[in-house]
Amino acid sequence: MTRKIQITAISAEDLVDGRKPVDKNAFVAFNMAGNYWKQPLRTSLDEVGGNHPMWEDKLETEFSSEKEPTSVMYVQVYYRSSGKDKHVGTARVPVKEFTGGYAPEGFMHCLSYRLWDEQGRRNGIVNFSVRILPNKSDTTKSGLVPPFWLRFS
Repeated sequence: MTRKIQITAISAEDLVDGRKPVDKNAFVAFNMAGNYWKQPLRTSLDEVGGNHPMWEDKLETEFSSEKEPTSVMYVQVYYRSSGKDKHVGTARVPVKEFTGGYAPEGFMHCLSYRLWDEQGRRNGIVNFSVRILPNKSDTTKSGLVPPFWLRFS
């Protein structure tokens, strides 16, 4: 069964490369473990955010919910310097966080995760939202999604 997932990258905080703050051109890549997506979802470059970049990119893709309980989404922050993409940090997000394990499916989950660099050191925080979009069959005749407590029979 496939569902549509909507991810919105919001911001990041305290990004550094070595001991220097990341001053511009940061972006976020979202990828699912197990090759669920053909390629990672990427935001645009934040050209003026300093070491507190902000984005408003809404990214959508198909999502296979068959293997969701054991899968992980990787949120990776990079910045572009001298034409090369440099890795700042990665966060591992259990898919259960936003597929109905803790709250009903269809709700927007605003998440903040600690980033870890390649040496296992803390390196900032990334803020984003995730929402599993309801199937067309879940909507009523008016086109509105019924409240989650009415979906169960």
